[in-house]
Amino acid sequence: MMTTTVSTLAIDGGTKVRTVPFSTGRRYDDAERVLVNEALESQDLFYWSGTMTKAFCREASDHFGARFCTMTSSGTAAIHTAVASLNIEPGYEVITSPVTDYGTLIGLLYQNLIPVFADVDAHTYNITAASIRACITPRTKAIIVVHLAGNPCEMDDIMAIADEHSIPVVEDCAQSYDAVYCGRKVGTIGAMGCFSLNAFKHIGTGDGGFVLTNDEAMYYRNQNYADKCYDRHARGVRMTALAPCYRISELQSAAGRGQLTKLDGIITRRRRLGTLLTERIRDIDGIHTHRVQDHALSSYWFYMLRIDTDSFAVGRDRFSAALTAEGVPAGAGYIARPIYCEPVFREKSFFPGVWPAEVIAGKRYSYDAGLCPIAEEVLRTAIRLPIHESFSENDIEDMVKAIRKVGQAYRASR
Repeated sequence: MMTTTVSTLAIDGGTKVRTVPFSTGRRYDDAERVLVNEALESQDLFYWSGTMTKAFCREASDHFGARFCTMTSSGTAAIHTAVASLNIEPGYEVITSPVTDYGTLIGLLYQNLIPVFADVDAHTYNITAASIRACITPRTKAIIVVHLAGNPCEMDDIMAIADEHSIPVVEDCAQSYDAVYCGRKVGTIGAMGCFSLNAFKHIGTGDGGFVLTNDEAMYYRNQNYADKCYDRHARGVRMTALAPCYRISELQSAAGRGQLTKLDGIITRRRRLGTLLTERIRDIDGIHTHRVQDHALSSYWFYMLRIDTDSFAVGRDRFSAALTAEGVPAGAGYIARPIYCEPVFREKSFFPGVWPAEVIAGKRYSYDAGLCPIAEEVLRTAIRLPIHESFSENDIEDMVKAIRKVGQAYRASR
């Protein structure tokens, strides 16, 4: 009878699959340097009177195929700006994903709106139309979809439900630059698309963000909300509403313009590497790949697979630690738990002493474990792997070798 030799894992003292770090290359070069210097030479770094932010808005609008673009100080600010521009009264509900960054929710909470969490698909990790439908009540006033890790949500089904109930959809595209759903770039399908220019995103300016829309009136509301309602367009609404200061600077916009020229290449490379990883591990029993639907294109901000814990002798944490020991930087899921399980939600400590939104609604809301069982299972079994445009195909093969080695060792030891 043939037997299979199982290599000793690095975590147990064996030889690593990979002994050198994965490189992320150089991000900034003359493309950004020339434009930043031009901004400095102008002696004017204020976004409205300078040239860089206006040019960045035009170029971003053209790239994504949207009519209007408003630059902001962060992706979080972009979402807050979009939500505020919907003019929803406090105490009403907004449906969104439980598998997301806090930044998706901060604007809702500051507007004294109530997050309602819809469950996700077990393999795309995005909220589903069916779960959204189950959450809709007469108090639902908006939906925020999160295209997680560059993977588009099923927007046709979601938009059909939204249109049926006359509910606007805001797209959180912080992780999904140039992701494509049925031939359309995400961020241009709903009422508004919000992007992040955080240092860790596909393109970055340290911090920053922007909101895309095809609705002219919504654009002016976005612009005013991001700039203290100073009404730079002189449309007669100066300081008529409460608004924060979410302005971007000319230096950030200059760097962003340079970054934008690289985006096509960044996405093409990440897409190739992410697809390759799926192709190379999809045959491993007990490993669930990060599913991208046939009518979609992911931009792979990261890659998240899941393990079937019944197939291995160890849980996700040990499996992930073993991959890291092999020289592959693996993370135990994207976030530790669904966002509603964090203390600020469990305790509803959004404001000192009382949550005004709940008082206005005249209704109590609970954020308890079990609210979105699929999301909880996803985050209990998920392993996050990096994808970067500077990686080679050999880097992906090292990831594959490590996954196969760890999977074989833990399966064999049962």
